Amino acid sequence: AQHRLQQSPDHYPLTHAAYDNIRQKADRFQNRVQTSPPPVYTGTRRDDYRQAATTGLTPSLYTALVCVIEAAADHCQTTIDTLLAWAEADGGTQVGQGHRDDLIGAGLDIGRLFHYYAQAFQLVAPQMSPREQQQVQDWFLALGQQIQTSHRYWLHHLSREGANNHLSRHLQGMLIAALYSEDDELLDYVLDESPWNYANLVRDAIYEEDNPDNLFRRNRDFSHLPIQARTGEIYDRHRSLPHPPAQNDIYNRHRWWDEDVTQGVGFAYSVFHLEGLILTAHIAELNGLQYPQQHPEQRLMDVENQSIRNALRFYGQYYLDYPWGREDCRDIEDLEPSPDPYDGDCPIAYEPYFGENPKYHTLYLFLLAQDYYPEDAAFYEDIIAANEPKLIPQAHPLHSPASVFTFIYGESHQTPEKRR
Repeated sequence: AQHRLQQSPDHYPLTHAAYDNIRQKADRFQNRVQTSPPPVYTGTRRDDYRQAATTGLTPSLYTALVCVIEAAADHCQTTIDTLLAWAEADGGTQVGQGHRDDLIGAGLDIGRLFHYYAQAFQLVAPQMSPREQQQVQDWFLALGQQIQTSHRYWLHHLSREGANNHLSRHLQGMLIAALYSEDDELLDYVLDESPWNYANLVRDAIYEEDNPDNLFRRNRDFSHLPIQARTGEIYDRHRSLPHPPAQNDIYNRHRWWDEDVTQGVGFAYSVFHLEGLILTAHIAELNGLQYPQQHPEQRLMDVENQSIRNALRFYGQYYLDYPWGREDCRDIEDLEPSPDPYDGDCPIAYEPYFGENPKYHTLYLFLLAQDYYPEDAAFYEDIIAANEPKLIPQAHPLHSPASVFTFIYGESHQTPEKRR
Protein backbone atom coordinates (compact mmCIF):
# COMPACT_ATOMS: atom_id res chain seq x y z
CA ALA A 1 0.00 0.00 0.00
CA GLN A 2 2.85 2.40 0.78
CA HIS A 3 4.39 1.65 -2.60
CA ARG A 4 1.09 2.33 -4.38
CA LEU A 5 0.74 5.57 -2.44
CA GLN A 6 4.06 6.72 -3.85
CA GLN A 7 2.76 6.23 -7.39
CA SER A 8 0.54 8.60 -9.30
CA PRO A 9 -3.12 8.86 -8.21
CA ASP A 10 -3.93 8.22 -11.85
CA HIS A 11 -2.46 4.75 -11.45
CA TYR A 12 -3.92 3.92 -8.03
CA PRO A 13 -6.85 6.27 -7.40
CA LEU A 14 -8.52 4.04 -4.81
CA THR A 15 -5.38 3.78 -2.69
CA HIS A 16 -4.96 7.55 -2.70
CA ALA A 17 -8.64 8.20 -1.97
CA ALA A 18 -8.60 5.75 0.93
CA TYR A 19 -5.49 7.32 2.41
CA ASP A 20 -6.99 10.80 2.09
CA ASN A 21 -9.92 9.52 4.16
CA ILE A 22 -7.54 8.04 6.73
CA ARG A 23 -5.56 11.30 6.87
CA GLN A 24 -8.70 13.34 7.47
CA LYS A 25 -9.76 11.09 10.34
CA ALA A 26 -6.26 11.19 11.81
CA ASP A 27 -6.10 14.97 11.66
CA ARG A 28 -9.51 15.34 13.30
CA PHE A 29 -8.42 13.12 16.16
CA GLN A 30 -5.07 14.88 16.42
CA ASN A 31 -6.77 18.25 16.73
CA ARG A 32 -9.28 16.94 19.26
CA VAL A 33 -6.56 15.50 21.48
CA GLN A 34 -4.59 18.74 21.41
CA THR A 35 -7.55 20.92 22.36
CA SER A 36 -9.48 18.64 24.71
CA PRO A 37 -8.10 15.13 25.30
CA PRO A 38 -10.98 12.61 25.40
CA PRO A 39 -11.37 10.94 28.80
CA VAL A 40 -10.61 7.27 29.39
CA TYR A 41 -13.71 5.26 30.26
CA THR A 42 -13.42 3.23 33.45
CA GLY A 43 -17.12 2.67 34.17
CA THR A 44 -19.40 -0.33 33.75
CA ARG A 45 -22.04 0.79 31.22
CA ARG A 46 -21.70 -0.54 27.69
CA ASP A 47 -23.41 2.46 26.04
CA ASP A 48 -21.01 4.88 27.71
CA TYR A 49 -18.07 2.69 26.81
CA ARG A 50 -19.04 2.65 23.13
CA GLN A 51 -19.25 6.43 23.03
CA ALA A 52 -15.94 6.92 24.83
CA ALA A 53 -14.08 4.31 22.77
CA THR A 54 -15.31 5.51 19.38
CA THR A 55 -14.38 9.12 20.12
CA GLY A 56 -11.27 8.69 22.23
CA LEU A 57 -9.64 5.34 21.42
CA THR A 58 -10.46 3.76 18.07
CA PRO A 59 -9.31 6.81 16.03
CA SER A 60 -5.79 5.97 17.20
CA LEU A 61 -5.69 3.54 14.28
CA TYR A 62 -5.72 6.49 11.87
CA THR A 63 -3.01 8.44 13.68
CA ALA A 64 -0.93 5.25 13.85
CA LEU A 65 -1.14 4.78 10.09
CA VAL A 66 -0.09 8.38 9.44
CA CYS A 67 2.70 7.88 11.97
CA VAL A 68 4.13 4.94 10.03
CA ILE A 69 3.47 6.09 6.48
CA GLU A 70 4.65 9.67 6.89
CA ALA A 71 7.00 9.26 9.87
CA ALA A 72 4.87 11.94 11.53
CA ALA A 73 6.23 12.25 15.06
CA ASP A 74 3.22 14.13 16.41
CA HIS A 75 0.81 11.43 15.20
CA CYS A 76 3.07 8.74 16.64
CA GLN A 77 3.04 10.41 20.03
CA THR A 78 -0.73 10.90 20.00
CA THR A 79 -1.21 7.19 19.31
CA ILE A 80 1.20 6.12 22.03
CA ASP A 81 -0.22 8.54 24.58
CA THR A 82 -3.77 7.37 23.85
CA LEU A 83 -2.94 3.69 24.22
CA LEU A 84 -0.97 4.24 27.42
CA ALA A 85 -3.70 6.40 28.96
CA TRP A 86 -6.25 3.64 28.44
CA ALA A 87 -3.83 0.91 29.51
CA GLU A 88 -2.80 2.69 32.71
CA ALA A 89 -6.45 3.14 33.70
CA ASP A 90 -7.54 -0.33 32.51
CA GLY A 91 -10.10 1.44 30.35
CA GLY A 92 -13.05 -0.72 29.33
CA THR A 93 -12.17 -3.67 31.54
CA GLN A 94 -15.00 -2.92 33.97
CA VAL A 95 -17.74 -2.84 31.33
CA GLY A 96 -20.54 -5.20 32.31
CA GLN A 97 -19.66 -5.49 35.99
CA GLY A 98 -22.51 -3.30 37.18
CA HIS A 99 -25.65 -4.71 35.58
CA ARG A 100 -26.79 -7.82 33.74
CA ASP A 101 -27.84 -5.90 30.62
CA ASP A 102 -24.38 -4.37 30.32
CA LEU A 103 -22.70 -7.75 30.82
CA ILE A 104 -24.80 -9.21 28.01
CA GLY A 105 -23.45 -6.65 25.54
CA ALA A 106 -19.97 -6.12 26.96
CA GLY A 107 -18.34 -8.87 24.93
CA LEU A 108 -19.81 -7.61 21.68
CA ASP A 109 -18.90 -3.96 22.24
CA ILE A 110 -15.35 -4.62 23.38
CA GLY A 111 -14.80 -7.27 20.73
CA ARG A 112 -16.11 -5.30 17.76
CA LEU A 113 -13.84 -2.31 18.44
CA PHE A 114 -10.72 -4.16 19.59
CA HIS A 115 -9.11 -4.48 16.16
CA TYR A 116 -8.87 -0.71 15.76
CA TYR A 117 -6.54 -0.06 18.66
CA ALA A 118 -4.84 -3.45 18.55
CA GLN A 119 -3.66 -2.61 15.04
CA ALA A 120 -2.67 0.86 16.23
CA PHE A 121 -0.50 -0.78 18.88
CA GLN A 122 1.03 -3.10 16.31
CA LEU A 123 2.09 -0.09 14.25
CA VAL A 124 3.62 2.03 17.02
CA ALA A 125 4.94 -0.70 19.34
CA PRO A 126 8.50 -0.42 17.93
CA GLN A 127 8.57 3.16 19.25
CA MET A 128 7.49 2.14 22.76
CA SER A 129 9.67 0.90 25.59
CA PRO A 130 9.42 -2.76 26.66
CA ARG A 131 7.66 -1.64 29.84
CA GLU A 132 5.10 0.35 27.86
CA GLN A 133 4.52 -2.53 25.49
CA GLN A 134 3.93 -4.90 28.39
CA GLN A 135 1.50 -2.46 29.97
CA VAL A 136 -0.62 -2.42 26.81
CA GLN A 137 -0.42 -6.20 26.45
CA ASP A 138 -1.59 -6.68 30.04
CA TRP A 139 -4.51 -4.34 29.37
CA PHE A 140 -5.39 -6.28 26.23
CA LEU A 141 -5.47 -9.51 28.23
CA ALA A 142 -7.78 -7.93 30.83
CA LEU A 143 -10.11 -6.85 28.02
CA GLY A 144 -10.04 -10.37 26.59
CA GLN A 145 -10.90 -11.82 29.97
CA GLN A 146 -13.87 -9.47 30.30
CA ILE A 147 -15.07 -10.55 26.86
CA GLN A 148 -14.73 -14.15 28.02
CA THR A 149 -16.85 -13.37 31.10
CA SER A 150 -19.56 -11.96 28.84
CA HIS A 151 -19.24 -14.95 26.51
CA ARG A 152 -19.69 -17.43 29.35
CA TYR A 153 -22.74 -15.54 30.54
CA TRP A 154 -24.23 -16.01 27.08
CA LEU A 155 -23.51 -19.72 27.17
CA HIS A 156 -25.20 -20.20 30.53
CA HIS A 157 -28.13 -17.79 30.29
CA LEU A 158 -28.79 -16.97 26.63
CA SER A 159 -28.32 -20.24 24.77
CA ARG A 160 -31.83 -19.82 23.33
CA GLU A 161 -30.40 -16.97 21.23
CA GLY A 162 -28.48 -19.58 19.28
CA ALA A 163 -25.43 -18.94 17.10
CA ASN A 164 -25.93 -15.23 17.49
CA ASN A 165 -23.88 -12.32 16.11
CA HIS A 166 -22.63 -11.49 19.61
CA LEU A 167 -20.66 -14.73 19.63
CA SER A 168 -18.58 -13.96 16.54
CA ARG A 169 -17.52 -10.65 18.08
CA HIS A 170 -16.66 -12.43 21.32
CA LEU A 171 -14.32 -14.75 19.42
CA GLN A 172 -12.85 -11.90 17.41
CA GLY A 173 -11.97 -9.92 20.54
CA MET A 174 -10.70 -12.88 22.54
CA LEU A 175 -8.48 -13.96 19.66
CA ILE A 176 -6.88 -10.52 19.50
CA ALA A 177 -6.31 -10.49 23.26
CA ALA A 178 -4.84 -13.99 23.21
CA LEU A 179 -2.42 -13.17 20.40
CA TYR A 180 -1.09 -9.93 21.84
CA SER A 181 -0.79 -11.26 25.38
CA GLU A 182 0.49 -14.66 24.19
CA ASP A 183 -2.09 -16.37 26.36
CA ASP A 184 -2.40 -19.98 25.19
CA GLU A 185 -5.37 -20.75 27.44
CA LEU A 186 -7.47 -17.98 25.94
CA LEU A 187 -6.36 -18.98 22.45
CA ASP A 188 -7.39 -22.59 23.08
CA TYR A 189 -10.73 -21.36 24.36
CA VAL A 190 -11.41 -19.50 21.11
CA LEU A 191 -10.37 -22.33 18.83
CA ASP A 192 -11.42 -25.42 20.78
CA GLU A 193 -12.66 -25.25 24.35
CA SER A 194 -15.67 -22.96 24.12
CA PRO A 195 -18.85 -24.88 23.20
CA TRP A 196 -19.16 -22.27 20.49
CA ASN A 197 -15.54 -22.19 19.44
CA TYR A 198 -14.86 -20.84 15.98
CA ALA A 199 -15.52 -24.05 14.04
CA ASN A 200 -18.72 -24.79 15.96
CA LEU A 201 -19.99 -21.25 15.51
CA VAL A 202 -19.50 -21.40 11.75
CA ARG A 203 -21.24 -24.79 11.73
CA ASP A 204 -24.31 -23.42 13.52
CA ALA A 205 -24.38 -19.85 12.20
CA ILE A 206 -24.31 -20.58 8.46
CA TYR A 207 -26.97 -22.76 6.87
CA GLU A 208 -25.69 -25.62 4.71
CA GLU A 209 -28.15 -27.91 2.98
CA ASP A 210 -25.83 -30.89 3.39
CA ASN A 211 -24.78 -30.24 6.98
CA PRO A 212 -26.91 -32.33 9.37
CA ASP A 213 -24.60 -31.42 12.28
CA ASN A 214 -25.92 -27.87 12.44
CA LEU A 215 -27.32 -27.57 15.96
CA PHE A 216 -30.62 -26.11 14.81
CA ARG A 217 -31.22 -28.61 12.03
CA ARG A 218 -31.18 -31.74 14.12
CA ASN A 219 -34.45 -33.63 13.70
CA ARG A 220 -35.81 -30.85 11.51
CA ASP A 221 -36.08 -30.57 7.75
CA PHE A 222 -36.72 -26.80 7.92
CA SER A 223 -39.97 -27.26 6.00
CA HIS A 224 -41.72 -25.40 8.82
CA LEU A 225 -39.86 -22.20 7.96
CA PRO A 226 -42.07 -19.54 6.36
CA ILE A 227 -39.22 -18.83 3.94
CA GLN A 228 -36.92 -21.76 3.26
CA ALA A 229 -33.29 -21.27 4.25
CA ARG A 230 -30.62 -21.74 1.60
CA THR A 231 -26.94 -22.64 1.66
CA GLY A 232 -24.82 -19.72 2.80
CA GLU A 233 -27.56 -17.95 4.74
CA ILE A 234 -26.65 -16.60 8.16
CA TYR A 235 -28.64 -17.72 11.19
CA ASP A 236 -29.54 -14.23 12.41
CA ARG A 237 -32.14 -13.77 9.67
CA HIS A 238 -34.50 -16.21 11.32
CA ARG A 239 -35.01 -13.91 14.28
CA SER A 240 -35.41 -10.81 12.12
CA LEU A 241 -37.88 -11.58 9.36
CA PRO A 242 -39.60 -8.45 8.10
CA HIS A 243 -43.16 -9.81 7.99
CA PRO A 244 -44.94 -10.03 11.38
CA PRO A 245 -47.13 -13.02 10.38
CA ALA A 246 -44.00 -15.13 10.08
CA GLN A 247 -42.32 -14.34 13.35
CA ASN A 248 -44.12 -16.92 15.50
CA ASP A 249 -43.31 -19.68 13.01
CA ILE A 250 -39.54 -19.31 13.14
CA TYR A 251 -38.11 -22.44 14.78
CA ASN A 252 -39.91 -23.78 17.85
CA ARG A 253 -37.15 -22.38 20.04
CA HIS A 254 -38.16 -18.85 19.02
CA ARG A 255 -41.76 -18.94 20.16
CA TRP A 256 -40.67 -17.01 23.23
CA TRP A 257 -39.79 -13.97 21.13
CA ASP A 258 -41.99 -10.90 21.74
CA GLU A 259 -44.48 -10.02 19.03
CA ASP A 260 -43.15 -6.47 18.86
CA VAL A 261 -39.65 -7.66 17.94
CA THR A 262 -37.95 -5.19 15.63
CA GLN A 263 -38.52 -6.23 12.03
CA GLY A 264 -36.61 -5.58 8.86
CA VAL A 265 -33.06 -5.94 10.19
CA GLY A 266 -32.27 -9.49 9.11
CA PHE A 267 -29.75 -8.46 6.46
CA ALA A 268 -27.99 -6.05 8.81
CA TYR A 269 -27.61 -8.56 11.61
CA SER A 270 -26.65 -11.40 9.30
CA VAL A 271 -23.90 -9.49 7.51
CA PHE A 272 -22.67 -8.05 10.81
CA HIS A 273 -22.33 -11.66 12.01
CA LEU A 274 -20.57 -12.69 8.81
CA GLU A 275 -18.19 -9.76 9.18
CA GLY A 276 -17.21 -10.95 12.65
CA LEU A 277 -16.60 -14.49 11.40
CA ILE A 278 -14.49 -13.27 8.48
CA LEU A 279 -12.40 -10.86 10.54
CA THR A 280 -11.72 -13.57 13.12
CA ALA A 281 -10.56 -15.98 10.40
CA HIS A 282 -8.52 -13.24 8.73
CA ILE A 283 -6.72 -12.40 11.99
CA ALA A 284 -6.00 -16.10 12.46
CA GLU A 285 -4.60 -16.35 8.94
CA LEU A 286 -2.32 -13.34 9.44
CA ASN A 287 -0.92 -15.06 12.52
CA GLY A 288 -0.51 -18.51 11.00
CA LEU A 289 -3.29 -20.16 13.01
CA GLN A 290 -5.05 -23.22 11.63
CA TYR A 291 -6.91 -26.22 12.93
CA PRO A 292 -4.09 -28.79 13.29
CA GLN A 293 -6.36 -31.76 13.96
CA GLN A 294 -7.52 -31.66 10.35
CA HIS A 295 -5.56 -33.52 7.70
CA PRO A 296 -4.19 -31.46 6.11
CA GLU A 297 -4.32 -28.51 8.50
CA GLN A 298 -7.34 -26.34 7.83
CA ARG A 299 -7.60 -22.57 7.66
CA LEU A 300 -10.34 -21.03 9.75
CA MET A 301 -11.68 -19.52 6.56
CA ASP A 302 -12.28 -23.03 5.19
CA VAL A 303 -14.08 -24.79 8.05
CA GLU A 304 -17.40 -26.54 7.44
CA ASN A 305 -17.00 -27.02 3.71
CA GLN A 306 -16.00 -23.37 3.20
CA SER A 307 -19.23 -22.05 4.67
CA ILE A 308 -17.73 -18.53 4.73
CA ARG A 309 -17.30 -18.69 0.96
CA ASN A 310 -20.87 -19.91 0.58
CA ALA A 311 -22.15 -17.03 2.71
CA LEU A 312 -20.23 -14.54 0.56
CA ARG A 313 -21.86 -16.07 -2.50
CA PHE A 314 -25.31 -15.86 -0.95
CA TYR A 315 -25.07 -12.27 0.28
CA GLY A 316 -22.88 -11.06 -2.57
CA GLN A 317 -25.71 -11.51 -5.04
CA TYR A 318 -27.70 -8.80 -3.27
CA TYR A 319 -24.91 -6.31 -3.93
CA LEU A 320 -25.19 -7.09 -7.63
CA ASP A 321 -28.97 -7.01 -7.77
CA TYR A 322 -29.17 -3.86 -5.64
CA PRO A 323 -25.92 -1.96 -6.12
CA TRP A 324 -25.40 1.33 -4.36
CA GLY A 325 -26.71 4.36 -6.21
CA ARG A 326 -29.48 2.79 -8.26
CA GLU A 327 -31.93 5.47 -9.32
CA ASP A 328 -34.65 3.29 -10.84
CA CYS A 329 -36.28 2.38 -7.55
CA ARG A 330 -39.93 2.28 -6.61
CA ASP A 331 -41.31 2.96 -3.15
CA ILE A 332 -41.52 -0.05 -0.88
CA GLU A 333 -45.28 0.48 -0.63
CA ASP A 334 -45.54 -0.29 -4.34
CA LEU A 335 -43.78 -3.63 -4.08
CA GLU A 336 -44.90 -7.14 -3.28
CA PRO A 337 -42.54 -9.88 -2.13
CA SER A 338 -41.23 -11.98 -4.99
CA PRO A 339 -39.00 -15.06 -5.10
CA ASP A 340 -36.91 -13.44 -7.83
CA PRO A 341 -35.21 -10.08 -8.36
CA TYR A 342 -36.63 -7.78 -10.97
CA ASP A 343 -35.41 -4.51 -12.42
CA GLY A 344 -36.56 -1.16 -11.17
CA ASP A 345 -37.23 -2.17 -7.59
CA CYS A 346 -35.26 -0.98 -4.59
CA PRO A 347 -34.90 -1.76 -1.80
CA ILE A 348 -34.63 -5.54 -1.95
CA ALA A 349 -37.75 -6.88 -3.65
CA TYR A 350 -37.36 -10.59 -3.02
CA GLU A 351 -37.31 -12.80 0.02
CA PRO A 352 -35.96 -13.36 2.57
CA TYR A 353 -34.83 -9.74 2.88
CA PHE A 354 -37.74 -8.00 1.23
CA GLY A 355 -37.78 -4.30 2.12
CA GLU A 356 -34.20 -4.13 3.36
CA ASN A 357 -31.01 -2.82 1.76
CA PRO A 358 -27.56 -4.34 1.41
CA LYS A 359 -25.09 -3.01 3.96
CA TYR A 360 -22.64 -1.22 1.72
CA HIS A 361 -20.14 -0.36 4.47
CA THR A 362 -19.16 -4.06 4.54
CA LEU A 363 -18.21 -4.07 0.85
CA TYR A 364 -14.56 -4.35 1.86
CA LEU A 365 -15.19 -7.99 2.86
CA PHE A 366 -15.17 -8.89 -0.82
CA LEU A 367 -11.69 -7.36 -1.10
CA LEU A 368 -10.44 -9.65 1.67
CA ALA A 369 -12.15 -12.64 0.08
CA GLN A 370 -10.13 -12.38 -3.13
CA ASP A 371 -7.07 -13.88 -1.44
CA TYR A 372 -9.01 -16.71 0.19
CA TYR A 373 -11.34 -17.85 -2.57
CA PRO A 374 -9.68 -17.09 -5.93
CA GLU A 375 -12.22 -19.33 -7.66
CA ASP A 376 -14.80 -16.60 -6.99
CA ALA A 377 -12.53 -13.67 -7.89
CA ALA A 378 -14.57 -12.61 -10.93
CA PHE A 379 -17.74 -12.56 -8.81
CA TYR A 380 -16.07 -10.37 -6.19
CA GLU A 381 -14.69 -8.04 -8.86
CA ASP A 382 -18.18 -7.55 -10.28
CA ILE A 383 -19.55 -6.74 -6.82
CA ILE A 384 -16.76 -4.25 -6.12
CA ALA A 385 -17.10 -2.57 -9.52
CA ALA A 386 -20.86 -2.16 -9.07
CA ASN A 387 -20.47 -0.54 -5.64
CA GLU A 388 -16.98 0.98 -5.69
CA PRO A 389 -17.89 4.36 -4.13
CA LYS A 390 -18.81 2.52 -0.93
CA LEU A 391 -15.31 1.13 -0.48
CA ILE A 392 -14.73 4.44 1.30
CA PRO A 393 -18.12 4.90 2.95
CA GLN A 394 -19.30 7.66 5.22
CA ALA A 395 -19.66 5.01 7.88
CA HIS A 396 -21.03 5.06 11.38
CA PRO A 397 -18.21 5.16 13.98
CA LEU A 398 -19.14 1.64 15.13
CA HIS A 399 -18.55 0.20 11.67
CA SER A 400 -15.22 -1.41 10.86
CA PRO A 401 -12.60 0.96 9.37
CA ALA A 402 -13.45 0.22 5.75
CA SER A 403 -11.08 2.84 4.34
CA VAL A 404 -8.15 1.08 6.04
CA PHE A 405 -9.00 -2.26 4.45
CA THR A 406 -9.53 -0.51 1.12
CA PHE A 407 -6.16 1.23 1.43
CA ILE A 408 -4.36 -2.06 2.08
CA TYR A 409 -6.30 -4.46 -0.15
CA GLY A 410 -8.26 -2.34 -2.63
CA GLU A 411 -5.72 -2.35 -5.45
CA SER A 412 -3.33 -4.99 -4.16
CA HIS A 413 -4.11 -7.27 -7.11
CA GLN A 414 -3.87 -4.55 -9.75
CA THR A 415 -0.98 -3.20 -11.77
CA PRO A 416 -1.08 0.36 -13.12
CA GLU A 417 -1.60 -1.09 -16.58
CA LYS A 418 -4.61 -3.11 -15.44
CA ARG A 419 -6.00 -0.12 -13.58
CA ARG A 420 -5.81 2.07 -16.69
